[in-house]
Amino acid sequence: MEIRIHVDQIKEAGLPVEREFDRGAMDEVLRADPPTGFRSRAPSVLSARLTRVNERDVLFAGEIPLHLEGECGRCLAPVQVDTTVRFSMDLVDRAKVEELGSPSGGDDDDAGDLGGSFAPEEAEQIFYSGRELDLGPIVREQILLALPMHVLCKDDCKGLCQVCGQNLNEKECGCDRKVPDPRLAGLRDIKL
Repeated sequence: MEIRIHVDQIKEAGLPVEREFDRGAMDEVLRADPPTGFRSRAPSVLSARLTRVNERDVLFAGEIPLHLEGECGRCLAPVQVDTTVRFSMDLVDRAKVEELGSPSGGDDDDAGDLGGSFAPEEAEQIFYSGRELDLGPIVREQILLALPMHVLCKDDCKGLCQVCGQNLNEKECGCDRKVPDPRLAGLRDIKL
């Protein structure tokens, strides 16, 4: 996923950015390390805008709809997920930060006392160097952060039988699925 913009292209009115990513490009993002377990069902179109905040800083705001396919977390049935990733990031020129000192505005000695922490308002800041912005990694990161951790085919999915593997949404298998507590296994042999 490559999106490169030269800072000088961003005028006072801002710069719209629109890029279409085919299924192959989206699948490459979704095969992160570790893999997400999702596949793309359709192309996605990034609609964003770059706006100058001042001479060196840029606001990058946009959205990208995702049309994904994955597996239910309980029964492994195919699941379709449609979501829109919305983001807003401040792109800060690293040279400006170096001129001012540490990112939090204090002395470098103060930053050492904080153990490398940062101010909460800096969590949505991305530092760049030079005159070219590489927006691809930012979009990729926002997509991966927005993916659901666990999807279900339906809210009341019964999952798979842990004994025989039967999909319990389709039919009941009749297996004894009660797993005895192994700490009490010795009591099973006691005759009273």
